[in-house]
Amino acid sequence: MAQFASNTCEMFVGASGSQYCLECEQYFCENCKTFHIRQKLSKSKNHQFQSSSDVIPESKWNCKDHNEDVSFVCITCNIVVYSICVTGNHKDHEFSKLIDSITQLKKKNTNDLRRKEQEATQNMKIMEEGIKSFDRKVEVVDRAITEKGTQIKAMVDKCIAQMTASVKDQSKKEKEKKRKNHGR
Repeated sequence: MAQFASNTCEMFVGASGSQYCLECEQYFCENCKTFHIRQKLSKSKNHQFQSSSDVIPESKWNCKDHNEDVSFVCITCNIVVYSICVTGNHKDHEFSKLIDSITQLKKKNTNDLRRKEQEATQNMKIMEEGIKSFDRKVEVVDRAITEKGTQIKAMVDKCIAQMTASVKDQSKKEKEKKRKNHGR
C-alpha cells in the first residue's frame, strides 16, 4: 500500500508505525523496530530508521491498483493515488493534487528554512556584538591594570630614591662624624 504521512506497524497490526526502516521500506512500532533489528535476516542489512512522519518513500509512489505514478493524495484514506482512482474508489473522498501538496510542503519548508537562517544570522550578530563588547571591557580592564602598575612602579621608584637618598645622607653624616672624632 502506498502510504502517506501516518502509518501502521506492518508486524503488529493496529499499532502506530512511528518508525520507518529505509532498507526494508516498512513501518514499525517501537517494539517491533527493536525486534526487527535483532532478527538474523536483518543483521546483514544496513537498517536505518527514520520517524514515519518524516518519510514518504519514493519507491512507494505508485498507485496500488493501477501501478501508475500517483498524482493525488486521498486525504480521507491518507494514501497517494493515481488520477483514475479519484473518480473510482475514492470518488467521495477529500483529496488534493500531489504536486500541490509537494509545492505547499516545499514552500513551507523553504519559508521555515529562511526563518531559521534569519534567526541564526541574528543570533550570530548578537554573539559577535557580545564578543566585541567583551573585548572592549577587557581592554578597559587591561588599561586600568597597566595604569595602576605604572602608578605603583612610580611610587616604588620614588620610595627607592628616597631610601637611597636617606642612606647616602646618613652615610655622609656618619663619615663627617668619624672624621671629627679622629681628627682631634
